Amino acid sequence: MQLNQIIQLDITDMTDEGGAIGKIDTLTVFLNKGVIGDKVKAKITKIKKNYITADVQEIQVYSKLREDKKLCDIQDLCGGCQILDIKYENQLKVKQNLLKQKLERIGGIVNPNINDIVSMQNPFRYRNKTQMPLCMKNGQIQIGFYKQKTHEIIPFTDCKIQNEINNKIIEIIKRFIINEKISVYDEHNHTGNLRHIITKISQKKDEIMLILVTKDSKKLNIDFMVTEFKKNKIPVKSIVQNVNTKKTNVILSDKNILLYGKEYIQDMIENLTFNIYPNSFYQVNSIQMEKMYKRALDYANLQGTETVYDLYCGIGTITLLLSQKCKTVYGIEVVAQAIESAKQNAKINNIENAKFICGKVEDEIENLVAKSNMPNVIVLDPARKGCEEKVLDTILNVKPEKIIYISCNPSTLARDLKKLLSTKEYELQEVTPYDLFSHTMHVETVALLSKLNVDKHIDVEIKLDELDLTSAESKATYAKIKEYILEKFGLKVPTLYIAQIKKKCGIELRENYNKSKKEKQVIPQCTPEKEEAIMDALRHFKMI
Repeated sequence: MQLNQIIQLDITDMTDEGGAIGKIDTLTVFLNKGVIGDKVKAKITKIKKNYITADVQEIQVYSKLREDKKLCDIQDLCGGCQILDIKYENQLKVKQNLLKQKLERIGGIVNPNINDIVSMQNPFRYRNKTQMPLCMKNGQIQIGFYKQKTHEIIPFTDCKIQNEINNKIIEIIKRFIINEKISVYDEHNHTGNLRHIITKISQKKDEIMLILVTKDSKKLNIDFMVTEFKKNKIPVKSIVQNVNTKKTNVILSDKNILLYGKEYIQDMIENLTFNIYPNSFYQVNSIQMEKMYKRALDYANLQGTETVYDLYCGIGTITLLLSQKCKTVYGIEVVAQAIESAKQNAKINNIENAKFICGKVEDEIENLVAKSNMPNVIVLDPARKGCEEKVLDTILNVKPEKIIYISCNPSTLARDLKKLLSTKEYELQEVTPYDLFSHTMHVETVALLSKLNVDKHIDVEIKLDELDLTSAESKATYAKIKEYILEKFGLKVPTLYIAQIKKKCGIELRENYNKSKKEKQVIPQCTPEKEEAIMDALRHFKMI
């Protein structure tokens, strides 16, 4: 192998960023593009001990996973939709497999119980937020998205994953720039004024926020723009000027100037109203977000008596949903503006049992525990980097009955689950992936961990278990039963269901099996289909 050599290979896998993976002999090849099932010619660009990188020169055979035609004029240039080439139903399979690989390879989890990914009813027009950089090129205003791995702006006429109303807004802004003689920012020499345009759209309240990011702090005159929005019946309820004077890739600063309307727009999740400010984090796919949060609440299975921690709580979306079903919930978040918004959101929804704390999660969770506010349930929703190890250590010391982990990064999810499962005190009962970002490789996940009853020292516990085993239970482990059912019936069954059927058949359960101490615990019951599969397994292993 040598640099610039042309090689032929099959694409067998994909990276987290939408790149392609193949093999030459025993070497892994990372390619800049491609779809599983493609046969390609590629030029070697880098050679390392265990892998090489290459750029695809020609696709010789197109994968059956691909779309029959191009869906976007700029999809080969724009860095947004990494896998728009792939049919939507096949995108879901790729993401499901990606999650499984991460849990197995990074997390060391054997046969993780992963539900089918929850798909979008319409995988287009789903984004409620758009951020677009500007530049001048050949005397023309360019508004668009960055080319992949560059800061070159690719203009567009209609982005298929954005709300169509953005197209009208962009045209009005272009006329506004010309009418008011506003200079456009040049990031290379740090000159010009207007840097970015951001829109936030409330899908349930029909409100739009427009954010104009400028280098200069002089207040913009937006009379022309407001008149045009009203004339075109575009429901812009808030226009904010965000002043970012630094030479930086960070889009927003903390300085906002209200130019028109309200300082915020409102949206709803289920029956709750939330104020969304320019700097607020809010999931960009409102419909899928609501489904995902509902699953998290279902996993929590709250009865109204519990104390709950919501770590990395942001503006309090999940916290306030939890508050309606528990005794007390504590939300912890390091961003002060987010905590102020969370408190405000609690107030406008008349919620008094949600307490918000500003600080580093790894510090504040220890402070809460020191005050004896012990949680029954902990919900985690960290950023892509996952949880700090100190947070996970504290959780393992606190030993809540349930841990619900909402993740936007399968790699860090797998890493953190490995840590949480390492003490053998928790079982990963179920994982449900959600597609919030169609045509990209991003996948969101909700994972449920339940505590096992292992109060006795582990060495003693094992010896007692060996003495107390019934002859039936000694025939097969839960893992063997699960493996048998998966292989024969294609069904994934949690330990809870197996235990229910074993108990139903009169098979004594081990003392360290997961038993809730709640008197009125609502426990999900095994479905008839899975019950028959478990019964078959018990018969196979001669346990009944």
